[in-house]
Amino acid sequence: MAGGTEAHITISFNATKLFADRLRGKCRAYQSDMKVWVEEVGTYFYPDVTVVCGERRFHKGQRDIVENPILLVEVLSQSTKEYDKNDKFFTYQHIESFQEYVLISQNQPAVQQYIRQTDGGWKYKATIGLNSKVYFESVDATLSLQDIYDLVEFEEEIL
Repeated sequence: MAGGTEAHITISFNATKLFADRLRGKCRAYQSDMKVWVEEVGTYFYPDVTVVCGERRFHKGQRDIVENPILLVEVLSQSTKEYDKNDKFFTYQHIESFQEYVLISQNQPAVQQYIRQTDGGWKYKATIGLNSKVYFESVDATLSLQDIYDLVEFEEEIL
């Protein structure tokens, strides 16, 4: 998200780097400059982190627009959190390869996940606290919230 807060930028960077490091050789993690195409609505979005495993499919050969993400991350902002949680998630569900949606708070150490189930439904998981670890089923990787939130300064009253 262009114009994000320092916390938003730091969390996005940390998450991209952590996924890239953990998934080296089997998946690629992209920062927010990579667009994700949703054919059913005929437009693209800019998730904060996009993970693609296996062969990448680029929209009409444009190497900055992927069509087959497996995992998408949004760092929640006050101005867009409802849109990210609802409309954007609903739209992303049209992507056949899409298996996991991750929402990361920038105000407290908290990660929400929606994981696609074999019946087409979505399982919800929440992980809270800097000492916690979160497992990402779609890519078989575990990250610590301490690492995701490295160098993020929370306001005292929020903790």
